[in-house]
Parts: sequence; C-alpha cells; structure tokens
Amino acid sequence: MTSKAERRFRANLLEWGEENRREYPWRELNRTLYEVFVAEFFLTQTPADNVAAVYPVFLERFPTLDAIAEASEDELVEVIEPLGFQNMRAGALKQIASAHDRLPTGPEPLMELPRVGRYVANATFCFARGDRLPILDRNVERVYSRVFRDAWPEAEADQLTFTQRLMPDKARPYNLALLDFGALVCQTEPLCEQCFANEYCVYYQESTRRS
Repeated sequence: MTSKAERRFRANLLEWGEENRREYPWRELNRTLYEVFVAEFFLTQTPADNVAAVYPVFLERFPTLDAIAEASEDELVEVIEPLGFQNMRAGALKQIASAHDRLPTGPEPLMELPRVGRYVANATFCFARGDRLPILDRNVERVYSRVFRDAWPEAEADQLTFTQRLMPDKARPYNLALLDFGALVCQTEPLCEQCFANEYCVYYQESTRRS
C-alpha cells in the first residue's frame, strides 16, 4: 500500500511531467519496438541530447535489424562514434542482428541479448507499448532515495518492487516524467527550491534543518 507521501509524489510528478516534458524523436507515439530499443540502447551512459543528434542518422542508415546484419561493424562505428563506446555498441548490435530478424516480444528475453540490461528492456517495452514496467537507473535511484530516504530499499529487487508500486496504470507518462524530473530538477546538484516535492522530500527537510 502506498503512503500519503508516495501518492502525493505520483500525482505531483504526473502534473509536472505534463508541463515540462522533454521532446525527443524516440518518444513519438508511432515509434516501433525496434526504434525505441535503438534509442534506449544508446541512452545508456549517454546524454539524451547527444543521442538525439545521432538517432535519425542511424535509423536512416539502419532502419531494421536486417540492415544492421547486412552492414559491417565499421559502418556501424562510423555512425555511432559520436556517442562513445562505439566498438562495444557496434559489436553488440551486430551480434543481436546476426541472431535475430526481429526483437523478442517481452522484456525478459530481451535482457538475454548482448549489452541489454533490465533498464533497457523495461524502458523499451514501457515506452514502445505502454507496458506497466518499472524503470531504474542511477537518476531514478537518486530521485527516490532523496524523496523517501529510509523507505527506499537497498536491494535492487526491492527497489523495482517499490518503483512498480508507485506507478499508475498508465506507466508511460509517469516513467517519462520521472526521467525528465531527474534530469531537470533532482540533478546531482538538486534544484530544491524549484521542486514540487520539497514539502515532503526527506532530503530537502534534512537539508533545511542543517542550514
């Protein structure tokens, strides 16, 4: 059962997200599973604005897994290089495309592919199909651990359970807002005075008591 603070956070975040949504090409509702996967695969350890510059070029050159399978790794590296980790990413994409003509139909089998973790798998199916799946990366962890402090569990499995409990039935707008909130407000150096949660955020309350 969610607490009062958790319910407030969920409602506040959804409202904030409506007004502050970042627009990126992979967030368009008509994107295929493959197109969303490509974006999430590149977004790992890479700023979204950097991915936005490469994303349309990559999809034009490699619109399907078959196109990746037919390309050389050097061709992939040429396009991916501005993102960094280009050799690793190109190699993983070639492995995936060589073994599959289409992506798996669920997050668990997607996680079995090279260099695909829980975050990429859940984000792909949440943002492409609207599946009610929790997303968890360092930015999301930072948000939840600050707002809820001791209530935020240490074990990853419990964190995923906590995150899923807070999600509304329509998880896509909530998860997008969560990512945007972590990027724009609850940054490494948080903008607490601009934050909708400062009335109940444990981190903020503790900070003001110390000052």
